[in-house]
Amino acid sequence: ALPISLVHPGRGPGLAVLLRAGEMAAKDKDNGNAAPNDVVHPPAMLRVEVPASAAAHFVQPQVHVTVAKAAKLLGFDNQEELKKFTAPLLKQFGAEPLNAVVGAQLFNRLVVLCAGKTAAARKLLDELSTSWRFPGGREKTKTLPAEPIPAGPLTAWPSCAPELVGMDREPLDRVRQYIQWRCRMKHFAGIACGIVRNGSLVYYQDAGFQDAEQKVKMSGDTIVRLFSMTKCLVAAAFATYLEEPSRNIDLDDPVSKYIPAFGKMTVLPKRGQKENQPCEKAITLRQLLTHTSGIGYGATLDDPWPPEKGSYYKIYEELSENTKSGAISSLEEWCNALAKIPLKGQPGRYWDYSYSLDVLGRVLEVVAGKSLDVVVEERICGPLKMRDTNFKVPKENANRLGPWYKSVEIDGKPQLAHRLEVVDPGGEASGWVGSNASPVLSGGGTVEVPLAMKGGMVSTFNDYIRFLIMLRNFGELDGVRVLKRETVQMLICNHIPVACYGKKSVFVFDKPGLGYNCLGQIQAQHPKQDKGTYPGEFGWGGLAGPAWTIDPRSDLIVLSMTQTAFVLDHEEYVRYAARRAIHQHIFGSVAAPSKATSYAPENFDVVKPSEKEEQALDQEFEREFLVDRRTRVRGAKERAIAPGPRLDRHPSEEEVLAYQRAMSNRSGGSAASSSNLDEDMNTATNAPPSKRRKSTASVAQSPKEPLKEAASPTGKQAIVPNSPAVGSPSEQEGFLYKRVTVGDQDGEKKARVVTVSGNTAEVVLEGDWRSMNVGLNEMKEIEETQFGIPIPRKMDQFAPTDFGFMMAKKDGEKKVATSPKK
Repeated sequence: ALPISLVHPGRGPGLAVLLRAGEMAAKDKDNGNAAPNDVVHPPAMLRVEVPASAAAHFVQPQVHVTVAKAAKLLGFDNQEELKKFTAPLLKQFGAEPLNAVVGAQLFNRLVVLCAGKTAAARKLLDELSTSWRFPGGREKTKTLPAEPIPAGPLTAWPSCAPELVGMDREPLDRVRQYIQWRCRMKHFAGIACGIVRNGSLVYYQDAGFQDAEQKVKMSGDTIVRLFSMTKCLVAAAFATYLEEPSRNIDLDDPVSKYIPAFGKMTVLPKRGQKENQPCEKAITLRQLLTHTSGIGYGATLDDPWPPEKGSYYKIYEELSENTKSGAISSLEEWCNALAKIPLKGQPGRYWDYSYSLDVLGRVLEVVAGKSLDVVVEERICGPLKMRDTNFKVPKENANRLGPWYKSVEIDGKPQLAHRLEVVDPGGEASGWVGSNASPVLSGGGTVEVPLAMKGGMVSTFNDYIRFLIMLRNFGELDGVRVLKRETVQMLICNHIPVACYGKKSVFVFDKPGLGYNCLGQIQAQHPKQDKGTYPGEFGWGGLAGPAWTIDPRSDLIVLSMTQTAFVLDHEEYVRYAARRAIHQHIFGSVAAPSKATSYAPENFDVVKPSEKEEQALDQEFEREFLVDRRTRVRGAKERAIAPGPRLDRHPSEEEVLAYQRAMSNRSGGSAASSSNLDEDMNTATNAPPSKRRKSTASVAQSPKEPLKEAASPTGKQAIVPNSPAVGSPSEQEGFLYKRVTVGDQDGEKKARVVTVSGNTAEVVLEGDWRSMNVGLNEMKEIEETQFGIPIPRKMDQFAPTDFGFMMAKKDGEKKVATSPKK
């Protein structure tokens, strides 16, 4: 007897669904559990779990197996024998006879039907049933589209009712109405936005127009300009080459290894000086990924052009003009010209939003021996079936690319409907269609002048959500693995760890606790972090209006796509609605703001009945918008694209002196706390120059001490102050949590020190994450990048948080290692 009634408690129907697919969906619709009518356009493609041993035989990108291959997997001698056995059984369930290919859902049906006949089918059935019966059993299955994927635009991601994933519907309905009102007020022309939780699309909305003049509706297949969201795709493509040992790529490699023109860089002169400074160290690939290379950025839309004297982008004027005129016609030529321009700061010293990802795109071309568009297609867009994501739009798809707009207030009255001005036309006249596209493949989004902004990639909501879900799945989608799990973890971790405990000058765009990973901003825990932000969430946006956020701890993805310059608050409001929906599902209605622009409440009091009269929604939304316009603090995504002076600044000499004085006092035995350091830095930052205290205190390590050589990230020798004698307590503290190079049977490798006991340290090797014990005199400390202002080596109270899972537990003076063994 076939176990077709197998049901896993709490997960819904099991094998019965494989035989009668569609009955449960119809039943849900009858019970009123279906999502709103505008949740999915067009119908979504369902996903099913298939045995992992069989999933490897499904052909990509169609995601199917031939009948002959299915027969072999199920234990039949040939396909005719399989067809003969299954024909009457399939007919009994109202299914069509087998054709040339078999999709995932049909394959699972065949597994169930054939389990009583062959041992191979019974083994596959055991893999399927294990995933339902036992926690962690999903290691034996892979999730694939239920049906073979046809050619053309992809269908939307599968949806479900919010209640099924722990979300209340009311906050989502309210933000849906608010976004429709914003479109009517022409704050943006059109929008396609959605929320994914636990892997299912629980909210989707397309409102407004792709083309406001022609009244073409916005949809999930509307092609939008990504600009800076191109950076995420380029970084992911680079990471695929990082995984290949034969490439011998190290994140601490100097950029000049791949682009020789970057071997002789200089830095802009300090205040009061005229000559450029020498570059203290080489720019590394890691610094390109995290915008700490010292490279700056050019002008953005609405910035004055030609640049005014003293503007932050004045040094890039000639580069931009040569790109616009066509004198520079390739990414190689552009990078060679960029290398002749001085850096804004010393590499590794500051976070500064920059052209770094454009340079990384050229590194990709050198490594792969192919152009950047081909590399991204082969490594990311192709495997993920992102069919409309590229550096230019084919003419046959130009009708799906609308104009790029800018929303302008009428007579300075924000309460009135705005006016939409066209920045770039839609259709075949767009700067992204055919031969109009920029010849410089910008991995960072654009390298053009403000009067002719174009460049970077284009995509659709249905395409880009697949990339984000791949990240959510730690590198895999629809049975295709594009990145290792460990690589995705490396990409999404904060690469500016001092943002968790450092000074204001090292925060991304001066936002408290805001760090940066390889894909965008990431929020760290901080008492003064922006309201509505959650530790661990990360994401980014683009100049034309798209933005995204992933919160891995809540298993939440938010993607919002518009084509209206500078307007990114829509993604923020959809994210707030998702938070309120989760909060309200758990606690019900509480006494807290429930406006469309309100972030998730932080109280849990019972709601008090309101005696106010009901008011028209449009009037409510207008008041919300006006209040929010006055009080809202722009996030880093918007600051990155805003015109005007950059807000990411380098600390002044007074700040450096104040910080060195405070750290010197602490390392010298002072009981100064972290809050005291903040106070010292704030004094240096906020006081006028005449009122700032002058410091003559020496730093923790005197520059007069003799120097010795230490291993640098590039493998060369760098001069650093002498360390204490090996084996001394201070030396042990100095090595703890440091990155070091150690000798191994395979040669020299990089590692992180996790515990120190006497003259022996336990380290975890980078790459394979094995732990081993080595002597202190067998290690060489790597001179790690210190973002912001350099701090002394005494870091017992401020250990890096990126290795928090390895940090020792204090039990008096005894430290117990908790690092994993391979």
